[in-house]
Amino acid sequence: MEELTVDIDLDFEDRLTKLEKIIKNSQLEVERTTAIARHASQKAELAVKQAKEAESAAEKASKKLKHATKQLKDAKVMKIAQKKASKKFAIKRAKKMAKNKKADTSAA
Repeated sequence: MEELTVDIDLDFEDRLTKLEKIIKNSQLEVERTTAIARHASQKAELAVKQAKEAESAAEKASKKLKHATKQLKDAKVMKIAQKKASKKFAIKRAKKMAKNKKADTSAA
């Protein structure tokens, strides 16, 4: 009977040792996966930050594009207006010169 008790105690100790190893291995695995998760989280946070910066830069570029487009339209309008004004001035000058020629020829 004593031998049976010793065998049971040894078997119990053996199981206890195995369970302790399993627990230790599980704790190591939890620590490892926690570190991996923390690292992934940091990478994700960095990616989100970079995405926000990129979005902000895109919005700024869009605003600059709109502003540049407006300036281009204004410049085209100004160019057309200058051409028209130049033509009007040339017509007025030609009329004035013609008028002066008439005045010169009638005086002679």
